Amino acid sequence: MNHFERFRAVCRGESVDYVPILGLPGASGAAFGGAWGEIYRRLLDTGMPPSVIGWTEENAALPDASRPWSKYWGTLSPITLPFWACDRRGEIKHRKTVRDGFEILEYETGAVTRQIVGNDDAYSMPSFERHHVRDRESWQRCKACLTPSPPWTRERIVAACEPYRRRERPLYVDLGGTWGAVRDLMGPERACTVLHDDPALACEMLDWLHEMRKAYLFPLVEYLRPEIVALHEDCCYNHGMMIGPRCFVEMCGTAYREIAELRTGVGVEMFAVDSDGNVGQLIPCLEALGANALYPLEAKANQTVAAFAAAHPRFVLLGGLEKEVVNAGNESAIDKEIGRIEPLLRRGRFFPNLDHTLQPFCTFDNFRRFMTALHDALNNPEGTFPRLE
Repeated sequence: MNHFERFRAVCRGESVDYVPILGLPGASGAAFGGAWGEIYRRLLDTGMPPSVIGWTEENAALPDASRPWSKYWGTLSPITLPFWACDRRGEIKHRKTVRDGFEILEYETGAVTRQIVGNDDAYSMPSFERHHVRDRESWQRCKACLTPSPPWTRERIVAACEPYRRRERPLYVDLGGTWGAVRDLMGPERACTVLHDDPALACEMLDWLHEMRKAYLFPLVEYLRPEIVALHEDCCYNHGMMIGPRCFVEMCGTAYREIAELRTGVGVEMFAVDSDGNVGQLIPCLEALGANALYPLEAKANQTVAAFAAAHPRFVLLGGLEKEVVNAGNESAIDKEIGRIEPLLRRGRFFPNLDHTLQPFCTFDNFRRFMTALHDALNNPEGTFPRLE
């Protein structure tokens, strides 16, 4: 089987020669570049060969950036599309200063964030002191910044997409987010309360975001017919959804249904959604709206992955393995963690992977111990890394 046949077979619950270790952007687990900054240096310091290139801002958009990592660790990293159908995407510019030992980022929208010095090279969430959208006035300013240049003509789309038509791996197209994009702009608290305080503003934001998606991304999907399209929502926390399921379906349903219609029309195999937290309430919503996959299935928040699989037998699950087992001192938990998901492999429609990326406490020996056990469970012969007995 080739990568396409194997990918489709797992998505459809059909038999395969072996299950690939598939990672998707946003929570790629052991796939893609796999590690960056201090995490990448930690692997090098504990024994990983420097020829195994990690993720960087410079190489992230290159079609073959993940190839050395994927070849070494035996993972399947889809090709990503680094452009929209326009010359210039919208951008919110900022100014960075250092104050009291922190980097302060001041944006042209009025937003302000604080983060540790060198945070782009670290594993730390910034602190949002003021978000981009605070009211209708700030939304108009934000929208003006994010508005792209005019869409390309059909001829420009064909020319830009031509290198991606002949591919050896699945192609992934990022379609942004619905409520997740509102949360990015407003912060989680205001993104929840605005649905009650000013639903007209929330609908205006969701509608505009979807119009951008249809104008600048749908044409690329129609022409390239990718294997995977995805939305990034992060709409759950450790006990369930941040907004009610009914509200999510009502507010975001139009975008999902139109993406699902597009997916059916051009034959996209996987319509995936990225969300952290406990996704037990979210999966039924996604399935009803036409999505058919979810990742990264955080292990701590989702102890009942088998129950999800039983309740939604046609839904594709990705991830599900606790990332902390790769950290120094946790190696005794590796075999048990992988053994926990082995019954799901018989079901199909499951791509096991770490439930996010590696952490700064990982070690090269622990990672190759983990990857050895995972490859063995999947009957997966790929990778050149030195396996541990």
